[in-house]
Amino acid sequence: MKLSERLYHGAIELWRVAAGKPFVREMALGTLDEERFRHYMIQDYFYLLDYIEILKSIREQTQDAELVDFLQNVINETEHETYRVHLPYMRKMGVSDEEIRGAVKIPEITGYTGYMREQIRTNGLTAGLTALLQCSWLYAYIAERNVSEYADGIAASPYRFWFDAYTCEAYINANQMWIDVLDRETASIGSDEAALLNEIFRTCAEYENRLWDGVYGI
Repeated sequence: MKLSERLYHGAIELWRVAAGKPFVREMALGTLDEERFRHYMIQDYFYLLDYIEILKSIREQTQDAELVDFLQNVINETEHETYRVHLPYMRKMGVSDEEIRGAVKIPEITGYTGYMREQIRTNGLTAGLTALLQCSWLYAYIAERNVSEYADGIAASPYRFWFDAYTCEAYINANQMWIDVLDRETASIGSDEAALLNEIFRTCAEYENRLWDGVYGI
């Protein structure tokens, strides 16, 4: 069994919970309060900044040219999403630079990104690839599941763009590339390391569920 298959089966129950979180469901139905979404966008901006830093720290741990190129491409795409898509959309919503500077990162993000950094320090490159893949893969899962379940609601939802972003062909292909890279990097690992990576992946999924509750205000 490929590592990605083991990771999927180990986290799927938590992913199903994430896909049904009130924040996600209300986005799909178009009933999510705009202030909650503004809060999410600011917090997600903070998360993306951490995500980029973590990607760069992983890139520094390898000399493999193919892997470096892959990671650099992911960094470039994430920076594009952050600064040329996410930030301009926040400003379109009326979120000012002053509001961003005055916002406080919620503890769910601090704990989550802190956990990922610690896994990289302790367990190295494959731990980092595994932790970050969980987020990318989960968003694809959440979007696909909700599009399947709430197609009519999403079609009329003001948050339709969120689901479009994570179900588009480019995102799906990029996510599959990440899965393939991780499977290649872990093709010869032993059972103990596989179990550790599965634990990291599942723990990150648990953090994601707490994060969705945090941005909703539960």
